[in-house]
Amino acid sequence: MTPNSRRRFLLFVLPTLAVVGLASWAKTRFLSPGISPVPLASSYSSPSVGTSWPWPGAITKTLARGVTQTSKVTADGTLLDLFDFDFGANPNLRWEIFDQDEDDSKPFDNHVLYWDRNVARATKELDGPKKRGPVLVAWNGAFFGYQKKTNEADAFHVSPVVLRGKVYFNTAQHRWTFGVKNTPTGPVWKTFFKPSKAIMEREFDYAAGSVQCLIKDGKILTVEPFPPIGGTFKDQPVPSTAQDAGHIPYFDHMRTCRASIAWSRDNKHLYFLAVKEPDDEGASSVALSFTVRGNPIPAGTTLGGGWTVPDVQRFWQSKGVWGAINSDAGGVLQWVARQPNGAGWDMVPPRLANSALRLKVKPNWDGAIAGGGAIMYFFVREEIPAKAPH
Repeated sequence: MTPNSRRRFLLFVLPTLAVVGLASWAKTRFLSPGISPVPLASSYSSPSVGTSWPWPGAITKTLARGVTQTSKVTADGTLLDLFDFDFGANPNLRWEIFDQDEDDSKPFDNHVLYWDRNVARATKELDGPKKRGPVLVAWNGAFFGYQKKTNEADAFHVSPVVLRGKVYFNTAQHRWTFGVKNTPTGPVWKTFFKPSKAIMEREFDYAAGSVQCLIKDGKILTVEPFPPIGGTFKDQPVPSTAQDAGHIPYFDHMRTCRASIAWSRDNKHLYFLAVKEPDDEGASSVALSFTVRGNPIPAGTTLGGGWTVPDVQRFWQSKGVWGAINSDAGGVLQWVARQPNGAGWDMVPPRLANSALRLKVKPNWDGAIAGGGAIMYFFVREEIPAKAPH
């Protein structure tokens, strides 16, 4: 098989996994302690829990000037977090991208041994020797591929990336590119469908391709409907247009972890939505496969939460955002958030490396887990103005 787009749930072998024993084992093996699973809904395609705003009973706290976090645990065990970055309240906020290929042994060669440097390690480096802090919140970035045939630890970019106004990785474009242009009046968030290199360099300071665009200029883009029961999934890659989000078979319709970004019409607010399922991406894929084939869900198989891509779009529509994109998630979802008053960090670790739903990490990063990295990270930092000379 040629180098394959990085889908941890192994699209091409799912049919061989869909057996009663494996499905039951997977749901039991990867369900975290303290979370009670709920039976699989009779209609897998029905909206998931919590996909409208506001969330009743949610808790909101202020992390820093202009940064809030609203959190809720739903009845099915899904952990929901919405970060609101108010660039009007704090003009010193900056959204940027850290790409692992910036400073590995051979920078910008489109080969990255990505696993060891997860979001915690990357943030520690950004705050320290890279001097790009203080980082307030960081999370995994856009989709990427890995060398499945030769070395699964060797990742590569599936679309170009813009870093500090320069385009890197002259690969084919897939779906949409999202990013920011910083102006004298503040950041401007943008999406373009398969933009040229010239457009990317002109329009962005930081950007990443291959994302799915759910809402553009206040308009809902088309997402793929749930596959017909008894039918099949489309073969990848699925052609996309500027009128649709960009369909990814299996990934779009299984209930799993999600990472999504949205913004307000005036560009003053950037939002990061994190959806953490309490079970495992692979088991969720098996449940989806049973459903689409029209087979009964095996007795004892449960679905412990998570959202589909249509769920994410539904949520942003209810919040009334101007633009929204969906990026890589599932087992690679991971984020850290600096806590106020020097209290350390909250961390949602990647399921690929650790089954904990959430961790408390000390200011010196004691308690952070290792491994489970992504090829790039999105992050929001606070720029500290230079002191005027005396």
